[in-house]
Amino acid sequence: MSGSNDPRALGPGAVAPRRVLFGLLDADGWGWAGVRSVLWTLVIILMLGYIPDRAYYLTVSPTVELGLNMASLVNICPAENEGLPCPAPAGALIPWKSATEADLPGDGVDGSLLQAGSHLYYIGGTSGAPRLATTNVSVATIDAAGLSAWAAGTPLPEARAHAAVAFFAGKAYVIGGASDTTPATASVYVGTPDLTTGLITAWERLDALELPAARSGTAVTVVSDGIVVLGGEGTDRSPTTTVWKAKLGTNGELEPWATFMELPEPRSFAAAALVGDSIYVWGGDDASGPAAAALRGDIAVAPTVGGHSAPVVNPDQGDAEIGTIYRWEGTAGDANLPTPRDGAALWSANGTLYVAGGTIDGTATTSVLWAAPAAATGIAKWSAVDLSNLPVDGARVGARGVVIGAHVLLLGGADSAGEYNSGALSAKTSPKAPVFRVGLFGLTVPGLALQGEVGQQIGFLSAAGAWTLNFVIMLGAAVAYGQRERFRAWVGAKLGRKGASAR
Repeated sequence: MSGSNDPRALGPGAVAPRRVLFGLLDADGWGWAGVRSVLWTLVIILMLGYIPDRAYYLTVSPTVELGLNMASLVNICPAENEGLPCPAPAGALIPWKSATEADLPGDGVDGSLLQAGSHLYYIGGTSGAPRLATTNVSVATIDAAGLSAWAAGTPLPEARAHAAVAFFAGKAYVIGGASDTTPATASVYVGTPDLTTGLITAWERLDALELPAARSGTAVTVVSDGIVVLGGEGTDRSPTTTVWKAKLGTNGELEPWATFMELPEPRSFAAAALVGDSIYVWGGDDASGPAAAALRGDIAVAPTVGGHSAPVVNPDQGDAEIGTIYRWEGTAGDANLPTPRDGAALWSANGTLYVAGGTIDGTATTSVLWAAPAAATGIAKWSAVDLSNLPVDGARVGARGVVIGAHVLLLGGADSAGEYNSGALSAKTSPKAPVFRVGLFGLTVPGLALQGEVGQQIGFLSAAGAWTLNFVIMLGAAVAYGQRERFRAWVGAKLGRKGASAR
């Protein structure tokens, strides 16, 4: 009896089947046919898809990745990064320099920065001895070169310092702040840019939008349907936990402030930013002094709908009203600031939170930290690179940070000796990617980086040329494969003639 695994005897004159792929497959079997079909499909995708795509980006992009560049072993970065690690860490700033922007007209202390359209405003602040709140407003125009010289803007009706400011739905709001007689107020002023000049020429007090209680040094952020103010000091100068939101009504005006879920701990002189569906509050002071922990408030959002599926509600938010905060969490461990600081400049850009300067245990520092919260985990850690720190002689306390185009400006504040400094420091926010990389299964090479419409058209021509050339090559390969015997004979004849002529 013979089993199914016994070698089959070959009859007289029979030829053993040809094996391929290290003897694993029969050359005439379905397995080898399937492997060949997959390989030819990949070749077609490579020749008619991937290569033309790379040809386009080789024309219009500064760099092009070829293959899968995993675990880069060689990295070469452009000189414009000025010595930052290569590749530069996400969020790193190209070293700070004295900015070309003109100095602030006043001391640049305790005021608030507000960007409204193509203008930047420095609102209120303190001056004199003793320091008293002022009504001063300075304005500069934002253009391709940065900021124009500062000029006097329309002053506030009342003196304010440490006010919260926001630009929402085409209007500028100055919320709360200290006056020249009281440490906190509840007033709200609104200014509307002129349609012709874009400048705010008048400030109007909105009694209907007065805060539920006096606040100074509140954090403020704009959300899709209104303005949220968080924490701040009351008239007793103690940090608070209150959170209020003014929602945009159907008439295009903000409705009175509604109370939201309070902060898990008091906070004043902090910053706030919306990242994804969460509000982050960082920096500032808690009940014990400078705070290390950052706070995250999750906003209830509308159910998500995918295809024909039923709407999916985030189970964590329960039946919380859409747009409200349903949960606050504080950071711990590496997610806290390594050392809390007082009077730091706080700002956000592209979903990244920054902390610059200030004082640590009463000593001015030049360090700059940043964190990029993730939707699932929030803040994991704060990063730092020595070259992104402020200049050794450029410590700032009480300064304000603002992103203008591809630069961040640090305005006002006091230096390490306590002297007021109305000048500006500037750092580039976008280090360039490596121009050449070699890694496992791929590399990155420089591209032509042709810009504008001309660059796109040349890129399209490059892609079309690569596609046409590859199509002709594949067509020739298909003809040669279909006429294998004749092709071999033709090649042999050509090679034979060359050999004969060589002899």
